[in-house]
Amino acid sequence: MNKIKVSFDTWIQLLGMVGILGGLVFVGLEMRQTQQIAIASQVNERNQSQLARSNIWLEGQWELGHKITTTPYEELSEAEKFARNTMLQWQRDIQTNNFFQYRMGLLTEEQWEVVAFRIEAQWRNCSIRHTYQNAVLEEPFREYLLSLDDPCK
Repeated sequence: MNKIKVSFDTWIQLLGMVGILGGLVFVGLEMRQTQQIAIASQVNERNQSQLARSNIWLEGQWELGHKITTTPYEELSEAEKFARNTMLQWQRDIQTNNFFQYRMGLLTEEQWEVVAFRIEAQWRNCSIRHTYQNAVLEEPFREYLLSLDDPCK
C-alpha cells in the first residue's frame, strides 16, 4: 500500500476553497432574504397607497363611517351599501397583504394569530360574506378562506 503525501500548501488551498464556497452559500441566502423583504415591502407599499387613495372620500365624514359599520346591511341605502362594500374591500386587501407577508415569513406567529383571528371573525360574519364571493382574491388566500369553518352554509 502506497501512502500519499499531501503537502501543507494543498491543505491550505482546500481550506480556502471550502471557505469561499461557504461564503458564496451565505451570500446566496442573504440575497434570497433581501429579495423576499423587497417583494413584501413593495406589496405593502402598494396596499398602503391604495388605501390612502381610497380613504380620501371618507375624510370629514365620520358619521357615514360610523353608520356603515354599525347599521345592519339591509337597513342601509344603496349609497351606504356601496360605501360599506368599498370599506370591506379595503379590509380584504389588507387581509390579503397580511396573508402574503405571513407566507413570506415576515410576520411572527404572534402577529399572525391576531391577523388570523380578525380574518376569521370577518369570514364568519354571514351578513358581509357576499363581499367575498365576487372579490378577486389570490388563489392561496382563497384556499385559506375556504379552509376555515363556514357557519354561513
